[in-house]
Amino acid sequence: AGGGVKIGFVGGGNMARAIIGGLVAKGIRASDITVVEVDGVARLKLVAEFGVASVEAPGPGLAAAGVVVFAVKPQHMRAAASAAAAHLGEALVVSIAAGIRLADLARWLGGGKRLVRAMPNTPALVHAGITGLHAPEGVGADDRQAAEDLLAAVGATLWFERESDLDAVTAVSGSGPAYVFYAMESLERAA
Repeated sequence: AGGGVKIGFVGGGNMARAIIGGLVAKGIRASDITVVEVDGVARLKLVAEFGVASVEAPGPGLAAAGVVVFAVKPQHMRAAASAAAAHLGEALVVSIAAGIRLADLARWLGGGKRLVRAMPNTPALVHAGITGLHAPEGVGADDRQAAEDLLAAVGATLWFERESDLDAVTAVSGSGPAYVFYAMESLERAA
């Protein structure tokens, strides 16, 4: 079969690993996935677990990607976006960093990119999540579908017209499960 869309990840933490695992399970070839991860141990883990390519810094592997997922912690987003900007080519950019607005991300990437913001919740780690998605008006149907397909690897998806609605998703859906786990732990201790 012909090669599929190449997918790049900037950041190889838990959520990136969950999405990669879901994509590979759905038949996406590991050889079509490149992960930029600064931590050497995490890089080895990614290669051993999934067989993906993992590199220390953005480069040609990222430039070949049709979709690039930013999966770094919010406080590292600006530096990661600035470092990757020159290597993004024509990629659709999907951000899963909580609280990072698309306007800021666009600025850090030097503008002109097709952007989608996604907010997966913790059950996505076991492929049973719900991800809120938002894209600006200029992002076309194909790009929206590509983002949806990507996040469908870890559960259900839901589009929101207003980016501000994703902040509510972050609060309720993103943090909600933690409260449930906390309540369960308290019950366990009481028992």
